[in-house]
Amino acid sequence: MFFPSDPFSEIVAHFLGYFQIAAEDMKVRLEMALAEHEAEAAPEAPEMQQVAVDMLQVYALGNYVPGVFYAPPEFLIRGEVMFGPTNIGLANTPDFTASELDSPLSQWPAGPGDLVIPLIGVEPGSVIAVISQTIHLSDDDVFIMGTLDEPLTFRSGADTGLLGLQAASNEVLGPIGNGPGISRYDDVPLVMDAVGATAKAHQSNPGTQFEQVESLTGTYVNGKAEEEVPDLADALPKHLQDEIEDAPASHTIEVTGEQEAHIQIESDNSQGSVTYNSGGNFLVNEATVLNGGLVGTHFVVGGNFHQLDAIIQTNAFSDIDYVNDDLPLSAKADGGTNAVNVATFVQETLDAAGDNAEANPGVMPQNWQVTCVSGDVIFLEWMKQLTFMSDADMGVLTASGSDAIVTSGENIGFNGVNFANIGLLFDLILVGGNAFDANVIVQNNILYDNDTVTMLGAGEDGDYSASGELNTSGNLLWNQAVIHNVGATEVKSGISDHYKDAMDGLAGGNKSMPASFYSAEDFEGIAIPRVLYISGSLYDLRYVEQTNILGDSDFVALQKKAFLDGQPVTEWNIDTGSNALVNVAAIKDFDTFGDSIEVGGNHYSDSILIQANILEAQGDGEDDNALVSEVVAFLDHTETLADNPDYSALGDTTHDAAPVDLMQSVLA
Repeated sequence: MFFPSDPFSEIVAHFLGYFQIAAEDMKVRLEMALAEHEAEAAPEAPEMQQVAVDMLQVYALGNYVPGVFYAPPEFLIRGEVMFGPTNIGLANTPDFTASELDSPLSQWPAGPGDLVIPLIGVEPGSVIAVISQTIHLSDDDVFIMGTLDEPLTFRSGADTGLLGLQAASNEVLGPIGNGPGISRYDDVPLVMDAVGATAKAHQSNPGTQFEQVESLTGTYVNGKAEEEVPDLADALPKHLQDEIEDAPASHTIEVTGEQEAHIQIESDNSQGSVTYNSGGNFLVNEATVLNGGLVGTHFVVGGNFHQLDAIIQTNAFSDIDYVNDDLPLSAKADGGTNAVNVATFVQETLDAAGDNAEANPGVMPQNWQVTCVSGDVIFLEWMKQLTFMSDADMGVLTASGSDAIVTSGENIGFNGVNFANIGLLFDLILVGGNAFDANVIVQNNILYDNDTVTMLGAGEDGDYSASGELNTSGNLLWNQAVIHNVGATEVKSGISDHYKDAMDGLAGGNKSMPASFYSAEDFEGIAIPRVLYISGSLYDLRYVEQTNILGDSDFVALQKKAFLDGQPVTEWNIDTGSNALVNVAAIKDFDTFGDSIEVGGNHYSDSILIQANILEAQGDGEDDNALVSEVVAFLDHTETLADNPDYSALGDTTHDAAPVDLMQSVLA
């Protein structure tokens, strides 16, 4: 066999081998492709057999035979003991009878001389809420239809008018309107003093109808006691009320069939309409506060107790409109501005102690759950709502032969807040220091709505033929407030002996229940009363202030050329009023579930109501800008000077804790 040895022959033979391998590979691929193409189809799978299965199976259970057997050992000791059986029981176990086994464990009596360990309760936390809501809106529009024959200048005077009305309102508010406000929780007495100073100022004011009543309860509307509360929905302007679908007119043809329809045939000679609304603004402040942060069946104050409920409401408005004598439109008969103040005081008293005694007669305290707070407890909700709106519009109207609708008002401003403070319930609350409980609502509405409606342009003055209506008033100023107290109405001077024993012991660090509590009739029906002791003072204040300010002094001019001969007859509807300023506030304050409070120091109780309507004078007097105030003030004042018991054993009620800064909590 010949083997080439030169390198060229080896290279040629090498590549010839590669060519032969590639050719064989192509043949194999072709045969495989033919085999796959001509392959027989796979046999079909046989049908699945369906076999019914009986799901109901019956199992027979036999008796259980345990596999563990136990036989007690045989005691081999015999004989008699020298003494009777020994009774070994648990320490401090109550000596109860079989009839008492159904009673709860907390109601089992303790035997004389037993060691009773007091239970420690959860300490309540203070709540401080500072809420401020403010709306500022400027919507001063200018609308001109057609062209002006001469320059037009208008000054509404709303700025000066609003400042004057606001100053008059502040005079009614007195110190509460110009007071320092509040920056710390211990400023609560200053706020209460400012409200009292406001009432005192009206008491000596000859322009105020002042009345001192024995009990300020019920509903008062504009200074008069009423049985029913007026409905705001009925007093609102028509465009803000719920629309009621009108019945078909008498000249309507009704077509019945598959599709019902109404065809109304009217004869209308007008050739267009112009509807212009520059008022219709709606300003609302709404606030609801529920306070149940600290409620006790029995309430005892070692120091002074000051209560205050106050509602102060003012409506100040100016609605003096100028309408050109030649204006060919009839004014609506809806009346002028309506100012309403509604205030309701509700007092509710419960008797939880009597209910407990009736439910569990004969059950007396055997232990107590005591909670001690070193320092002050604060529940303070301070809310202010302000809505300020400027809507001084200027509109020049003319007829166009078609229907035109222009709205430059109908703005809405709404502030709403709903706050609920739900805390702890105690059977007894002991306050070593003073207690301040106040609910104050201040509401203000200020409206300046002096509108000008005139004729503008070239043309002779005279009677112009036109149809339509004009409304420049129909405003509503509404204040409505409710203070609902749930608590005791009877305040007793001096403190009972068992309460004094408890305060003396807790002030000295002794948390054991005094022996006098075992027979205290106040806690019949309660085996373990829950007691809270506050070494400092209790500050409990809810303050809601709501203010609406609206400047809606509009200027509307109708061009005279729209009423000349040959012009189309136009239906005119112009409304520059129909504004609504509404303040609604409600406070429900839970203080006690009992019918009496015991106070060691002085007791001051004030219920104050001030309602005022302030309007700008109308007429030809010397001072056309004079304001007329109608102020009615009610006062229910009680001052009780208690005996001066010896409280030296109460100890120092001051504390070393850092004061709570309201602004610090807001800015944190």
